[in-house]
Amino acid sequence: MARSELTHPSKPINGQSLLSFKAVLESYLGGGEVRDLDMAMLMNVPLNRLSQLKRAKSTIETVGRGLVTDEAIDLPDGEDEVVAELPGMRPNQAILVRLLLKHPAWVPMPLRPSHPEVFTLLQPFMPGAVEDGRAPNKSGFAPLFGRSYISSYKMLSEGGDGSQGAGLPVTRLQLLVITKYAQAFANALKNLSDKAAEVPAEVRAALANTHGWALLRERDSLTDWMSDEQLFEFEADVKRRFREWFEKHYLQVLEDEAISRDVSPEQAIEKGKWTNTAAVSDQKMAAYSRATRPILGRNDSPFALFRESFGLTSAESYWVLGIQIKAFYRFRQRAEQRIDAPTSILLRYLFRYPEDIALFMPAPASGRDIYEAIRQEDPDFKLSQLAPLFGASRVMSYEFAEEGAACPFFARRLATVFSQQREKGEPIYRAIRECVEEEVIARGLDLAQFWRDGRWHR
Repeated sequence: MARSELTHPSKPINGQSLLSFKAVLESYLGGGEVRDLDMAMLMNVPLNRLSQLKRAKSTIETVGRGLVTDEAIDLPDGEDEVVAELPGMRPNQAILVRLLLKHPAWVPMPLRPSHPEVFTLLQPFMPGAVEDGRAPNKSGFAPLFGRSYISSYKMLSEGGDGSQGAGLPVTRLQLLVITKYAQAFANALKNLSDKAAEVPAEVRAALANTHGWALLRERDSLTDWMSDEQLFEFEADVKRRFREWFEKHYLQVLEDEAISRDVSPEQAIEKGKWTNTAAVSDQKMAAYSRATRPILGRNDSPFALFRESFGLTSAESYWVLGIQIKAFYRFRQRAEQRIDAPTSILLRYLFRYPEDIALFMPAPASGRDIYEAIRQEDPDFKLSQLAPLFGASRVMSYEFAEEGAACPFFARRLATVFSQQREKGEPIYRAIRECVEEEVIARGLDLAQFWRDGRWHR
């Protein structure tokens, strides 16, 4: 049977391949989900270089003819020098595209619920919710994510696409909340499954392999085996676990954010009065406690230090915050003003609970861990083949696998996919190797020589 050109491209991956890649991911994620910010994160290129990458040739056609080399470079934000040629699609990017064309479910990007779905989950926990089941008004929804109460109606309008009146920083905050709810659900389910022998095997598998909104979407099928009594106790346990985080962590951050904007927490959290464009002098800044200090655009603020503090690339930091380049520089130019409320809330939360950065951008596996895992599966695999397997040159293998070394730029995204899928028991090494060999053949290179020399170019 002939292989599909969509999932097994016969030509080297280039910028045009990103169109098919985007369509496949959108189909998996539900449509309308994959933006330039997502593509830049997946390709690990600065956002302002993505348009060039979309028009790029494979590096098999550009190396030796222009600026592209075997080394993968993280261009600084704002760098916009005139180049003689478009950048090339690098081998590590080509491997990732091939891998996710075949396995879109492996994309290292969480499924995102719509605003109405988030609202349905949050209603019992919103300020104003009461025990007799009466739900808070919809107007209280958007203020929980740094927006005015009016935005609630746009976000929850019937027939809307689930993204109206919000913006990506709001969806990032919703992602945080939903992921924490999913963790409460998973922990309560694990607690029950440890006690109940009749838990179906597929429930245990889902518990081990599914996270975030992907897990919550299946909550009905994951609980239909329970008796009425078990279900009642389980749902009470989920609510107790989530409420503890929501009230002690998330709402506390919202209260501190409100105080940082010289607004009462009640007015901000319930009415959405988050706006304060007044400049903050050093003298005024000193009047706030450490927990309620305003987050400004200036050089020493958490906003300016975010990327460095969490060890992210520019594409990763923009993606986590859900902001475009223009927004980044707008905030930086208004150095003495508070940044946008949703972004400020997320930053305040992450600097307070830095371990939760993994909910947005999981740390990639180290080269040493990857090499040892591959050797268990393939004892003939050589250290010199490690970097070529991840789209770089043979000589980079040794630095990649050095004990304690940080994951190099070229391997970050594939190394994350490797660790995520290996943990789930997927044949990730074989899948990556197959994609490597397909790209090598598409580039017109000899496969046996490639595994000997690790060269991606003639």
